[in-house]
Amino acid sequence: MDRFDVVGIGVASWDMIGIAATPPALGRKQPLAGYVEMGGGPVATALATLARLGARTALVSAVGNDRYGEAIRADLARFGVDTSFVAVKPGSSHVAFVLAEPGSDRRTIWWHNDAQVFADLTFPAELATKTRALLIDSHLPAALPAAQQVRAAGGRIMLDAERVNPTVLELMPLCDDIVVSANFARAITGLSDLARATQTLAERYRRIVVVTAGEAGSWACDGNELLYTPAFPTQPLDTTGCGDVFHGALLFAMLRGDPLPTALRFASAAAALKTRGFGGRSALPTLIEVEALMGASPTS
Repeated sequence: MDRFDVVGIGVASWDMIGIAATPPALGRKQPLAGYVEMGGGPVATALATLARLGARTALVSAVGNDRYGEAIRADLARFGVDTSFVAVKPGSSHVAFVLAEPGSDRRTIWWHNDAQVFADLTFPAELATKTRALLIDSHLPAALPAAQQVRAAGGRIMLDAERVNPTVLELMPLCDDIVVSANFARAITGLSDLARATQTLAERYRRIVVVTAGEAGSWACDGNELLYTPAFPTQPLDTTGCGDVFHGALLFAMLRGDPLPTALRFASAAAALKTRGFGGRSALPTLIEVEALMGASPTS
């Protein structure tokens, strides 16, 4: 079996993205300025980002035996993500309806899947020793045994946590890098100040903790130093997938040995470049593009 830089386990999605022409209002018929479809999902898009940057990646997941499942697998393969471990099960794949608002840091997502598609998902034991790192999110229970196996094998583990639940609370002590949203950080610590919340989580789990806040930037703490990294200025077409791109780029930089401040700036640059296109994957940056933005002046 080939060796991977990163294996991920998480939900892969097919995203249908409508582009708002006017400020959206519920209960009304409204025209769209445009419409696109593409693959999505937090871990899946982070893996596509890693592959785009040059890493060898694979996804452990499941899709339904429908046309969306076929599209999900084909889109991942197009970016170079190995889909050998994506099972096809009877039922509906994970689909999402996204409303993008150009020029805004906001987007709205509705989603649906058949739970039975993911019910028996397991992490192949042989993968634990065949990857340098594991990327997981808070959506699938199978992430817990995967983290246990990869940790026992000495691999690095990054968690993308969006919501507090029992599985996430079990996962956090197993991870080397805990990357959470601002809402997650506030919910789990009870603190509104994100700098304090970041330090609190780093002290609690004795891990690298990163708290992301979109256009407000990110905070990180490795147990010693608190770091604030501003977001690169951008006029976003769509922020869908920016967090996923941030996670993938951050893990890429860490695996190549970048110091934490450099890795955070690299991830911030990658996320900013993603806003050039609609959906999570239409504008995934190359390594050359990210490093060029990092070298540009802050006001460019």
